[in-house]
Amino acid sequence: MQLLSNPVKILSCLVGPILLLCTAATLSAEEGVPIGNAKSLAAAEMAFARESLEQGTRAAFLHALSDEGILFQPGPQNGKKSWETKPATGGGVLQWQPVLVATATNGDLGFTTGPWSFKESAAAREATAFGQFVSIWRRENGQWKLLFDIGSENPRPTAPAPELQLVENHAPNESPVTALASMLALDRSYAADRAGKFSSVAEESIRYYPPGEFPILGQSAAAAALRATGKPIAFGEAKGEVSHGGDFGVAWGEYTADADPGYYLRIWRKDRGGEWKLALELLHRR
Repeated sequence: MQLLSNPVKILSCLVGPILLLCTAATLSAEEGVPIGNAKSLAAAEMAFARESLEQGTRAAFLHALSDEGILFQPGPQNGKKSWETKPATGGGVLQWQPVLVATATNGDLGFTTGPWSFKESAAAREATAFGQFVSIWRRENGQWKLLFDIGSENPRPTAPAPELQLVENHAPNESPVTALASMLALDRSYAADRAGKFSSVAEESIRYYPPGEFPILGQSAAAAALRATGKPIAFGEAKGEVSHGGDFGVAWGEYTADADPGYYLRIWRKDRGGEWKLALELLHRR
């Protein structure tokens, strides 16, 4: 989303036929407002991208961001405070579209991901930079708000973006306090031996975003990529958040690889049996 010095959509200056894999939203008896679902989150992401083109990136971000939203410049900062200091016009053009949107069982937390491209100006004929974004959204007062955004870079794409997929989780509820503790414990254990533990914790449909490369999709391909890397990575202690139902969570922090620092994001969600599984991992160079 916002433009960085290396133009990556990372809580920054952040659409295709829909393959519907979810059910319609229901009403929350407690709040009296529609709860979130993957379809409404996809609509929020696409409206955000459209507003950025029509009204400007600054206006779009100030409208979409949660008061607690985080962006990176180059380290984590409060998104609203950062964007309030920026000029309303100027800069290049960043375009993006979601290809996967997923939400928690209770519809209060979710993520979007897809490709971005950057042009130096509106008059430029071709984009000069490309990558992937991952955005975490939280339901606040009946609206989706942007809580966290990070991205990676990759070469110029040679194929069109795939169809948009909408996925909603279906897992048993658990106290968010208990769930956060168990998720962070699993994240620490995994970070200490990623190659060895990957296959036991990763979903079959996991998405792995190594720095400078296209996303690697699927457990087998991602496990092979981790084994082939051979580069030791030291991960710092993770910060995290989970959904109200304790079935969907995010962990993020800093990492160091051969004195090359960066930030990591991991998305965990529970399967129908209540077991945490790794759904997405992204490494972002600082």
